Amino acid sequence: MRAVRRAFFYAVLLAGATVSAFPFVFSVLMSLREPARTFVPGIMPEPPTLANYVEILRSTPLFLRWVGNSVVVAVVTVLGVLVLSLMAGYAFARIRFHGRSGLFVMMLGSMMVPGQVFWIPNYVTIAKLGWVNSYLGLIPGFVGTLTAGVFLASQSLKSLPRELEEAAMLDGLSRYAMFVRVILPLTGPAATALAIMSFMASWNAFAWPVIVLNSPELFTLPVGLNFFKGIHVTQWTLIMAASMFNTIPVLAVFLVFQRYFVRGIASVGIKD
Repeated sequence: MRAVRRAFFYAVLLAGATVSAFPFVFSVLMSLREPARTFVPGIMPEPPTLANYVEILRSTPLFLRWVGNSVVVAVVTVLGVLVLSLMAGYAFARIRFHGRSGLFVMMLGSMMVPGQVFWIPNYVTIAKLGWVNSYLGLIPGFVGTLTAGVFLASQSLKSLPRELEEAAMLDGLSRYAMFVRVILPLTGPAATALAIMSFMASWNAFAWPVIVLNSPELFTLPVGLNFFKGIHVTQWTLIMAASMFNTIPVLAVFLVFQRYFVRGIASVGIKD
């Protein structure tokens, strides 16, 4: 009976994995088909070709620019979210100050508000700052990621023993030196999880960049893909190949750092 339950359990997992992976596998195989064989029955491309990827780069000179824009925005977002989240999370978790609990509750409350609510006030703010149609205008779109990052960092840092800080203070380290030399090296899993979350949020962001950006030269990849799809409406092999530029980087980052991501998320539930 135990063997039957185990077999049933793995069969359910296999079925779920197959259903989840099929759209991605289908997109990859479709991107390797010749355009003339788009609707030929079967899944496997015969023969497989990279002609669709070459055609994308040839027919859309801005495509690599869109990829580069997404890389720049994602890197800046990840660095900004990491620095601010870890510093704020350390303050909430390790420093006692007046109003700490109230501020933390307010921060958690802001996570319950849909991000769409902030679109109009954020747009008015960046318009007055002259940031419309610029990279700087994309910053308010990732405030929600920063709030979640502060919560993740604070919950993770609560598990660190206070003896580390006491020993550092006895050695004469200042609060900032202690944070950089003692605390930061111990935040690896949480920082990695936060980096992956912020990278995925930035890389896949669509609505806010559409609102802020007007010039095709400044488009990030998701916005550029929508523009590209509008031009090549029925050329499914080209559209699938273009989507791989957006999908594969996220998948690669997650596969490389998935162990640290799981450890970082698990550390949220640990409290002193």
